[in-house]
Amino acid sequence: MFKQKNIKRLLFVLYAIICVISIYLIVVDHEYKFEIKPFPTLILVILYLIETKKYTKTYIGFLLLSMIGDVLTSIPYGFNYGIISYGLSYLLLVNSIRKHINKETYKLLLIYLLLFGFLFTIVYVFVLNDPGNSMIPILFYGVCICLVTSFILMNYIESMEHANFILLVAIGFRIISDSIYAIVLFSESDVYFDIFSLSTLLISNFLFYRGFLFNEKQVSNFFQRMM
Repeated sequence: MFKQKNIKRLLFVLYAIICVISIYLIVVDHEYKFEIKPFPTLILVILYLIETKKYTKTYIGFLLLSMIGDVLTSIPYGFNYGIISYGLSYLLLVNSIRKHINKETYKLLLIYLLLFGFLFTIVYVFVLNDPGNSMIPILFYGVCICLVTSFILMNYIESMEHANFILLVAIGFRIISDSIYAIVLFSESDVYFDIFSLSTLLISNFLFYRGFLFNEKQVSNFFQRMM
């Protein structure tokens, strides 16, 4: 127990350090500023595996696919495959969440899909002026993130538990991060956009990791067993 607690503390400190380094590399425009992107997610995967007792396949799959997406979007010609990996991670969550939603709540699904689809269309039209060969992967990603956001929101409305609220905030940060990242990739932007996109992504991933532990009843408050 003592050793595990120290390992967790070390990983939390390492996570914080790598997050700071990641942002610093963007500020100084270092050549390896994107290569370090997957490492924070890798640490969260390890932390989840250490802390959980249930090893929920959906949560492990989500974190691993997110990490794969981080790797692919940080290498040349890997962007399309990366966002497909992100999209698949969202579908895993959708498949898990849908099992906990009552049939009556499903009546709201179309409304939320139309709402989030409209917001995605605005970003697509006004930001992604020329997506080129990325159009189909981006549209696939758009459908997936609209689906998972709708299901997470429905799940929270149906059961306003802390875990569901954390996941709702997590997907909110992810949407903000991805929208800003689209501006960085497809439009001329300041370095501050890149910093903000990465910062919100790091927050989102951490919230997902804590939300998964909440859902499994491994923790009862946000800061429990963090240090």
